[in-house]
Amino acid sequence: MSLSEQIPIGKRIPNIPHAVSVSLPTMADVIGYEKRDPRILAKMNSGYPRFVKHEWLREIEIYWESLFDKPGNTVWLTSSEKIAHQLETHLDTPGTKFQKHLGVSGLRIPDDEQLNRKAKLFLQHVGGYLCSRQAEDYLVANGLKKQIESEALYSGDAEAKILESIRPLLNAEKCDDIILSNCGMNAIYAAFQAVNEIQAPKGRKSWIKLGWLYTDTMSILDKLSHRESNNQKLYNVFDTDKLQELLASRPNQFAGIVTETPTNPLIQSMDLERIRELATKHGVCLILDPTINSPANVDISPYADIIVNSLTKYASSEGDVIMGAVCTTQQCPERDAITQRIRAIVEPPYARNLQRLAEQIDRYLPLIESINTSTIQVVEYLKSHPKVTKVYWSKEARSKANYERIARTPESIGGMISFVLNTDLATFYDRLLLAKGPSFGMTQTLACPFMYLAHYDLISAEAGRAYLQQAGIDSELIRFSIGGEPVAEIIEALDYALA
Repeated sequence: MSLSEQIPIGKRIPNIPHAVSVSLPTMADVIGYEKRDPRILAKMNSGYPRFVKHEWLREIEIYWESLFDKPGNTVWLTSSEKIAHQLETHLDTPGTKFQKHLGVSGLRIPDDEQLNRKAKLFLQHVGGYLCSRQAEDYLVANGLKKQIESEALYSGDAEAKILESIRPLLNAEKCDDIILSNCGMNAIYAAFQAVNEIQAPKGRKSWIKLGWLYTDTMSILDKLSHRESNNQKLYNVFDTDKLQELLASRPNQFAGIVTETPTNPLIQSMDLERIRELATKHGVCLILDPTINSPANVDISPYADIIVNSLTKYASSEGDVIMGAVCTTQQCPERDAITQRIRAIVEPPYARNLQRLAEQIDRYLPLIESINTSTIQVVEYLKSHPKVTKVYWSKEARSKANYERIARTPESIGGMISFVLNTDLATFYDRLLLAKGPSFGMTQTLACPFMYLAHYDLISAEAGRAYLQQAGIDSELIRFSIGGEPVAEIIEALDYALA
């Protein structure tokens, strides 16, 4: 992207049909989107697939109005028949009806605003939406679309190629140790549910959230745990003494600990060696997510019981596939039983998503190498700029030693940073002539006012901002995912926006 242009609001990033990001070029656009401003929403023809219905899903919904017998009600198209029935159970309300046609499943529900929001959030949290490629195939099969949009696809055994590519990154002995899912959040959901099925009969029904986790990860723990659970949060990932006290105070009650390494958006790494010792001592399952910097940069396999990873990031470097992976490690207690349950729970990827990811996965590691080289230069630039007050990155002082224990090489810096300004956020953001939208780990650099997009309910209330401050998070931080562009162009864009 040249310095003379901005991607218009609502346009896909990249500009292809199955893109996972969407342009929000100004702070007014971001706030308008979060406030559900009709003028902004009218321009949002796309969005991150777990948050925004793809236009082809909406076309199927319209078609089903004439195909089935409940016009006027809302239909939620799901990734499978299984998820449709899980949604029905979750809503637990009269008037819902399961529907299926030519392999596409959905649940029709009464036209109630709160009920529809509950349905949307459930599918968002667990990764239960029908994917856009399956929707496209359905439209073509029913004569509602002329042909499938042209794209490069791998012609061999796509799943085998993906598994063989990521096996060494997850340190799996064999490809069968890895289970692919339709998105990263579904990998987390499947791991969470599988551990619950093993731990709950022992009376272990509570979870510990270590660090400020991604919003849907927290939602899964908060909303889908057992009714008898008493989940705990520990935002300071460096306070392992507090974690020890918490585990010791409630022996035989915790099912697991979930954390990201590094965390999102503060890019913090904790003392995994001690946390592993505590998890083993207290009989809890340790689920680790290395997505922020990629398992190509960090090896967490010696510490995790279960590794969850979003392949949407970095592996799908073109930014047009959502997929996830979950891997049980050799030290995972009751590994066979947990793995079996994960396979039963997980939503498998759609065939054409597998083919598309397999086509581009050879570019995964070269992109990581390029990003690592660029990141250190961007960090040094930002740290020296008078308008930047704080830079969060993998080797920040408090995390440096912990990160270096898991980094694959001294150069494995990772491509995610966050930073805080001492100047007006909107002025900087609006002037930044790089792609701006959700997601990360793409060939394109992506910037976003992360807390505005992920936690606008907290941002928009004084009490919420105070809560974020207590958690150590500046509500005005910029999350910045470095891409594969020449680093000089990235720094030039930052320099222009900070002028």
